[in-house]
Amino acid sequence: MVELTVRGSVVKVVGVVAVGMVAVSCGDTGSGTAPSPTSSVSVAASPTSVDAEAKVWDPCSLPDSAVSGVGLNAGSKKKDVAGVDFTGWKVCSWTDSEKKYTFAVMASEHTLAESRQRTSEYTGWTDLTVGSHNALEFRPIGSANDVACYVSVEVPNGSVDFKVQNRVSAVGAAEPCGEARRLSTALVQYLPAS
Repeated sequence: MVELTVRGSVVKVVGVVAVGMVAVSCGDTGSGTAPSPTSSVSVAASPTSVDAEAKVWDPCSLPDSAVSGVGLNAGSKKKDVAGVDFTGWKVCSWTDSEKKYTFAVMASEHTLAESRQRTSEYTGWTDLTVGSHNALEFRPIGSANDVACYVSVEVPNGSVDFKVQNRVSAVGAAEPCGEARRLSTALVQYLPAS
């Protein structure tokens, strides 16, 4: 049995080899040679787990009207992070209409408890409720602490992170945690129901 990993799924390949029996005759067959053995190979592939990403909500499914309704530029939508698809995550981002910050929405199977364990990367943990969902607010440690903030909202099968990252050069940009709370509250209605 051989296991292959294909885009997050484990596929088991079972090889069945049937080897023909050599028939040996007690008497003379007339040809003077025994028949040659025969063999056949049958390979069947069957998935043993469901693709993890199939259960993850796609943030790019947010309606353009909802995105523009909260002050974001719907035409600035970008899928993934810098064009890179990270296995297990679905990501979509936009810029605000004044180009003062980037707003990213990142969905995964990670829980709020798992996010809270990342204490070497994040700080300022605050429990929240967004709509009817449990949520967690936090900031990155380091130079981005003053310009970025996350609101992670619990959904069935994981969580959805709303991240506001102010441009360093932006004048008069909104406080990132306040903006992340505003956007998550306005868009929570589009998340999978608890």
